[in-house]
Amino acid sequence: MTLPMQDFLTQYLRLQSVSLAAENQIPETAAFLKQQFTDLGATTSRILRTDGANPAVYAVFPGQTAEAPILLFYNHYDVQPAEPLQLWKSDPFELKITATHLYARGINDDKGELAARLAAIARLQAQGGLPCTIKFLVEGGEEQGSPHLDDLLTQYADLLASDFCLWESGGRNEQGKFQISLGVKGGVAFQMSVKTADFDLHSSFGAVTENPAWRLVQALATLKNAQDEITIPHFLDAIKPLTATQKQLINQADFDYAAFAKNYGITRPATVADDQIKEALYNRPSLTINGLSSGYEGPGIGKTILPHTALAKIDLRLVPDQTPAETVRLVKAALIAGGYPDIEVSDFLGEPPFRTDPDDPRVQTALALARDTYGDDDVQVELNSPGSGPMKYFYDVNHAPIISCGIGNANSTAHGPNENVAIADYLGFIDYLTQLVTELAA
Repeated sequence: MTLPMQDFLTQYLRLQSVSLAAENQIPETAAFLKQQFTDLGATTSRILRTDGANPAVYAVFPGQTAEAPILLFYNHYDVQPAEPLQLWKSDPFELKITATHLYARGINDDKGELAARLAAIARLQAQGGLPCTIKFLVEGGEEQGSPHLDDLLTQYADLLASDFCLWESGGRNEQGKFQISLGVKGGVAFQMSVKTADFDLHSSFGAVTENPAWRLVQALATLKNAQDEITIPHFLDAIKPLTATQKQLINQADFDYAAFAKNYGITRPATVADDQIKEALYNRPSLTINGLSSGYEGPGIGKTILPHTALAKIDLRLVPDQTPAETVRLVKAALIAGGYPDIEVSDFLGEPPFRTDPDDPRVQTALALARDTYGDDDVQVELNSPGSGPMKYFYDVNHAPIISCGIGNANSTAHGPNENVAIADYLGFIDYLTQLVTELAA
C-alpha cells in the first residue's frame, strides 16, 4: 500500500533540518517546502524572513468561496538531533515503513503532521475543491524555542489573518485516547553560574576556600524546598483563577500517573499527592534543573580538585498570567535577597502560556467531530499541554482559537531514537481533518 503523501514524506524526512546543529539543511528544507506547496496547488508560496530567525514558509490554498472562514495551520520543519545514532534501528533520515508503523526523525515531530495535513487538502481538492481557504506557516526554529518568531508574526501579521488555528502536534495519550489540547504552559529557560577563582585548585584548599558547586546548589535550594514547592517570592501571585469549564476539564482528564511512570521507568513517587496530580500537571508551575556542571567530569575519581566555576541549566513552566520576563526578574530578586548576588542568571529563552476558550463554538465543532470520529470514550480534551510553545504569539496576531491534535502516540519518542507513528493513526487523522475542514467551513 502506498501511503498518502508518501513521496513527499520520503523526500522531506531525508532533509536533515536539525536547527540545533551547526551544519544543517535548514535553507534547503525551506526551499523544498516552498516548491512543494506550489506543486500541490498553493496560489501563494513564499519564504518569510526576520532578523535572528530561520526562514519560515508561508502558503495559501484558496477556498471556493471568500465568505468561508479562513483556517491557519501551524507547523515547523526543523527537527531534533538524531543522536545517539547507535540506538536507532534504522537510518533516522530515511523513512522506514513496517506493517504497522512509520519510523524516522521528524515523522511525529513535526514532518509527518504536515504530510497528513497536505493529504487532507489533496483529498478535498480531488473531491471538488477546498470549502475554505487554508493558510500554512511552517517555521524553522521551533526546536530552538522559536527565537524571534513573535517578531516574524508581527512583521507579517496581515498575511496571517484567520478564524481558526490548528497547532502542530498531538495524538493519542497513554490510555490510547485521541487527545485535543486547548493550550500550552509557558516556559522560560536560562543558565545560573558562579565563579569563585581564576582556575581549579587542589581539593585540600576546600577547608578554607568556598566551593562554587556547593554555593550554586545551595542557591538553587532557596528557589525550591524539599516538598517540591517553588519558594520564589511573589512567583505565584500572577496565576489566573480557573473558570468552571476549565476546572471541569482538569477533573475529567484521565492522566494515569502509574501508567506514565511505568512507561518511562520512573522509580520515585509523584511529587504531589494523588488527588493533586492532574491539577499540578495542567495548572501548576514547575522549576526543573535540566543539567549541572562543575569541576572534573571525566572517568575515574582520582582527580581531586576544588572547581572554580559551576553552572546549572534551569527551566520553569508557567501558567496564565505568568510571563517569562517577570519570572526571570523574580528569580534574580530572590537570589539577591537570599544572599547570592554573585550568582549570574543568563541566556534567557522563553514563551508565554496560552489557553483557548473551551466554550468557543469552533472549538466545540472540533470536539464534537472528534467524538463522532473516534468515539465518545476514545477522546480526551486537555485544558493545555504540560509542555510549552509559541501559541500566544499567534493569538496576539489574529485572536483566533487554537487547538492541537495530530498523529502521534505516547510511545512516539518524538525527541528520542526510533521516532515513530502508527500508520492507522496517520490515516485516521487524515480522515478526521478532511471532515473538520468541511465542518468549519460551513
